[in-house]
Amino acid sequence: MKRSLKALLPLCLALATVSLPSCVTTSASLGANAIKAPYATNLRNYKTYAWYQPAPAAEADYLSGYRPSLDKHIRQAVEQELQEQGYTKVESNPEVLVAYDVSVSVPAEKDRTEQFNKGFGYSYGYMSGYRYDYGHSDMPGYRSVDLFKKGTLIIDLINPRSNMLLWRGWSEGAISNFKAGAGKVEKQVEEVIEKL
Repeated sequence: MKRSLKALLPLCLALATVSLPSCVTTSASLGANAIKAPYATNLRNYKTYAWYQPAPAAEADYLSGYRPSLDKHIRQAVEQELQEQGYTKVESNPEVLVAYDVSVSVPAEKDRTEQFNKGFGYSYGYMSGYRYDYGHSDMPGYRSVDLFKKGTLIIDLINPRSNMLLWRGWSEGAISNFKAGAGKVEKQVEEVIEKL
């Protein structure tokens, strides 16, 4: 019996060595990922897009850390990457809508469901609230914004007719500094859009 336990010890140590590092969090980007809705057609067939909506005004309590320059950098980078993918920005009748969020931490005193309107959660646009109210219809692998690591850049494509999420791409920990310059933002957006 002692001999079999001694034989298992190196195996247990090897497993612990392999699995424990995955529990450690990091502030570095963990790479881009994406999910696609089973009801989504080939997204490469779409040629036109528009923004889901302009960034709505946030309540003063949720503005801590908000930087208009970051919003500008993200939007410009998304538009540039979509153009390189063959999409054209239009003012009316887009084939797909685009939205983005950056997951942020929420102060405990603000983290109460009853304080938020329908669709409210955690995101950069409201510094604590979803800016958008579209469905995901149990999309495989779907996570709400509040379940992403702080600093995660999330880019969504939405069907404008059904208001349903078609595709979500993200890079966890991509925006660790809300004062990030255009170059850093462009690189992160490019990694996410490449998953399209």
